[in-house]
Amino acid sequence: MRKILNVIMCLFATVIIAKAQVQDSPTTMKVYCEVMCVQYNLFKGDVNAVVDFGIADKAKNADGWIYDSETNKKMSFASPMSVFSYMAKRGWEYKDAIIITEINGMKGKQNVWHFILTKEMPLDCTPEDIVGNIDYRNK
Repeated sequence: MRKILNVIMCLFATVIIAKAQVQDSPTTMKVYCEVMCVQYNLFKGDVNAVVDFGIADKAKNADGWIYDSETNKKMSFASPMSVFSYMAKRGWEYKDAIIITEINGMKGKQNVWHFILTKEMPLDCTPEDIVGNIDYRNK
């Protein structure tokens, strides 16, 4: 009886191990985008956002400003967190931040923040699927 129990336990363990090693093919992939928040109003702290979805063929078309389709103007955000909220509503999640830099411009020093966001997408997604309903333009 003990031998039969040992054989059954061994078979059971083998089935569990074999099942654990079988992996289903992934149906989704993680896509990334970079969001750069540029402070444009020195006194208010308002920011504009530039996004790079990583889908452009050439570097000059890689990133663009987020626009409001109704007003046809660059979107103004109260802070980088407002940009996060905007992107989160469209399925994007925070992944990482890149070093905060300061650049000298015509208006003096501007704060620039770079953030990496991620989103799960189907393997057969198109660039239009990745962008979704975000109006971004290379202007």
